Amino acid sequence: MTVRKRICVMDIGSNSIRMVIYEITPNKSFIPIEDIKETVRLGEGINEKKELKDEKIKLALKTIQLFKKVCLRNNVDEIVAFGTAALRIASNGEQLLKDILLTTGIDVIVFKGEDEAYFSFEGAVNTLDIQEGVVIDLGGSSLEVVHFKNREALERVSLNFGAVTLSEFVNLKDKLSKKDEERLREYIREQFQIVQWKEEIKNLPLIGVGGTVRNIGGVHLYLHNYPLELLHNYIVNVDGVKEVVDYLKDKDYKQKQDVQGLSKARADVFIGAAIAVEEVLTYFNLKELIISGYGIREGVLYERLSECGKVVKDPFEDGFKEIIEILDLNTNPKEKQHKIFKKICVALNEKYEFKGISEKVIKVVTYLYDIGKIINYTNYPLHSAYMILNLGIKGIEQKELVASALIVARGNKKYKGLEKYKEIFKDEEIEELMMLSKILNITNIFYDDLLLEENNFDIEVTKDEIIFYIKEKDEEDLKIIDLFISQKKFVNTFDRKLKFKLNK
Repeated sequence: MTVRKRICVMDIGSNSIRMVIYEITPNKSFIPIEDIKETVRLGEGINEKKELKDEKIKLALKTIQLFKKVCLRNNVDEIVAFGTAALRIASNGEQLLKDILLTTGIDVIVFKGEDEAYFSFEGAVNTLDIQEGVVIDLGGSSLEVVHFKNREALERVSLNFGAVTLSEFVNLKDKLSKKDEERLREYIREQFQIVQWKEEIKNLPLIGVGGTVRNIGGVHLYLHNYPLELLHNYIVNVDGVKEVVDYLKDKDYKQKQDVQGLSKARADVFIGAAIAVEEVLTYFNLKELIISGYGIREGVLYERLSECGKVVKDPFEDGFKEIIEILDLNTNPKEKQHKIFKKICVALNEKYEFKGISEKVIKVVTYLYDIGKIINYTNYPLHSAYMILNLGIKGIEQKELVASALIVARGNKKYKGLEKYKEIFKDEEIEELMMLSKILNITNIFYDDLLLEENNFDIEVTKDEIIFYIKEKDEEDLKIIDLFISQKKFVNTFDRKLKFKLNK
């Protein structure tokens, strides 16, 4: 058995200290196996004297010492620790770093603002299939902004305000007064004036990393009763961000603690940070907010793995290879099924014009349609659909992910997905997904039961029938197909009879 390396990435931020332990596979994929966060508020009051408070230093040191013990218990091979704005700004931060090194042996790197921006960008751009946009990471004491094109960082800047420091500028804990809101917005806009490339990023998507944007997404999910509880690649338009701000700014601290999607630990500082994100969207005239579930910690990890040869050229292909490796799938038969499925889709596309299917969806459904068997063969398509939704496949849009799950579920009546995801898809899109589900069923029969490959059959679409001409088989093979195919369901879906004929 191959021994996998374990790396802990520890983020000593201005608002919280967080550690994530990743297991590294032989092919440089990574699996998080532990994730712990403690809200320390190290940056609280730092703008007054540029010093960390004694009680915050003690709490931070105690937290890191506990984290080190967790690493030892999990047999971690390497700890990569970094500090951000609070340690960068504080005049007494050096003493905390010395105490951490002395008591734990952890040598903490303090990032410059531009470095912090870069690693946040790396975490997002390697997990989202977006070629150009703007990445922001709003921490406790700083806001990092990166403009990228062709997945390469062009410009980056770090602004000296964050969720914690904004909470000291005006009272954010309880209801936000109109006067304080105006002061806050004016202050934020003033900070933006140092960004010299405003016109270059107009109408681009905004990718947000970090706790603030995840909470914006979480609240928006709740307000709209969104059926998929998944934040990575969740899109909130400008009006949606304003909706979240308006929903929360008139609530007091206790009311905010009860809001679904909002972390209780952020209830006292969240509204200022959310307004800052809204102002980024409106000031720079950006298109929409895309939530990234990956950020600075993953960016640091990607950088560390790049030293060992890992290069991400395509986020989806890289992420999909990770899933294949983690699930230990045999790809040879899957590649053949992939080709069969594509051949059938191409043949039927002239008549049915499949619009909602992408290469990503085809790959997901043909490679992962039967992974649910590891749970239970009974109703395995339903287990497979659930796993597809929750495996964390990178570089794929949420709608594509749900489409893949519905195709794999094969329209099973026990699966409430069609009703649950009604708002995501139009009626004609649902019909198309059911067609693709039937195609997947035929694909699996061809390969699993008849051992066919894409060159062993041809397809003809007539006015009343869809005819498959099977090569090098006999009548018994055609009878096997009939055992697995419901003609009634097929006709209801395609409005044509399904026929299998020998092509001798």
